[in-house]
Amino acid sequence: MFLENLQLIQFKNYEKLEVSFSEGINIFTGNNGQCKTNLLDAIYLLCMTKSYFQYSEKNLILFDHDFFRVKGIFVKNGSRITIDCKYRLPNNKSFQKDDKEIRKYADYIGSLPVVMITPADIQLIEEGSEERRRFLDVSLCQVDPFYTESLTKYNKFLKHRNSLLKSMNQQQSSENNLLDIYDQEMARLSVIITEYRQRFVSEITGLYENLYSELSGGVEKVTMMYRPDTSGTQEDFINMFRQNLRKDILLERTTHGVHRDDVEFVLDTMPVRKIGSQGQIKSTIFAAKLSQYQWLRHATHTKPILLLDDIFDKLDHDRVTNLMKIIDSDIYGQIFITDTYRERVRSILPALRKPSLSFSIQQGRLNHYE
Repeated sequence: MFLENLQLIQFKNYEKLEVSFSEGINIFTGNNGQCKTNLLDAIYLLCMTKSYFQYSEKNLILFDHDFFRVKGIFVKNGSRITIDCKYRLPNNKSFQKDDKEIRKYADYIGSLPVVMITPADIQLIEEGSEERRRFLDVSLCQVDPFYTESLTKYNKFLKHRNSLLKSMNQQQSSENNLLDIYDQEMARLSVIITEYRQRFVSEITGLYENLYSELSGGVEKVTMMYRPDTSGTQEDFINMFRQNLRKDILLERTTHGVHRDDVEFVLDTMPVRKIGSQGQIKSTIFAAKLSQYQWLRHATHTKPILLLDDIFDKLDHDRVTNLMKIIDSDIYGQIFITDTYRERVRSILPALRKPSLSFSIQQGRLNHYE
């Protein structure tokens, strides 16, 4: 699978753009602030129906305009697929696949698998558990619509439960019957979500350990562990909700559940976030994302598109060399890379086996160079 052609109209900093790509590696260079990341985010949007950075669609529109359009022609199993995303203020969003409206995003997501790595992924290590849950969920949602549906339902019930808790606290009221309904449904969905996440981490851990070893030269021992906030049967989750009810009402939110699950990246028996150097943290992120890629490739029987945004910054030469060897292998399909230094790209290109195209970007304008 690969993206053959991309068209942008009034998307972020791009007034109008049409560009065709290599099936192999596509490299974009330019100074900071030249819209390189926005180009990758447009590709991610076509695959996942939303921005990687979780921007509201209204924030993706070129300043002082009222709509954007992102259109891509993908080739998968020899067939061309046209995906067209349109958004117009105040909140009119549509997705079309070969001129047919996509009505259920859960069934579409995963048909064009994608993995993106950006400097913002430092949050995967240094921030709270939300980013690490997102890592789990983005992976699983691209493989199984049932997981996506279960997670969506859980989040809706969680929102309703929190609203009810707030009402119970402020009005000193009792809504036990409605609360029981929410607890029953959330407990049922919690068992499903926990089982999926546990299986995913179990399957991806070996890939992660091997990739980290390749990136670091095999000098460090790492692993990945799933840390569920609560686990067990449906009855166990119900009991957990009931045991924490008094605290939940006081705080006006559900304090425990699968929405508090976490993943821990361990380096020599200690969490990476506590002892990892900058290079070790970067290696952890790359290994996690590349293991996500390989897991998706196996699960979807498709080579995902790999988007690498400004990946060379503050990474030592050996790790850069090892990373390029990994992604230049036959395991990986089409790759998009952004970088600020054209000369660094020139030094990399001769060593690549995959076909490649290189572009310079300046103020939303692309120029191809040899």
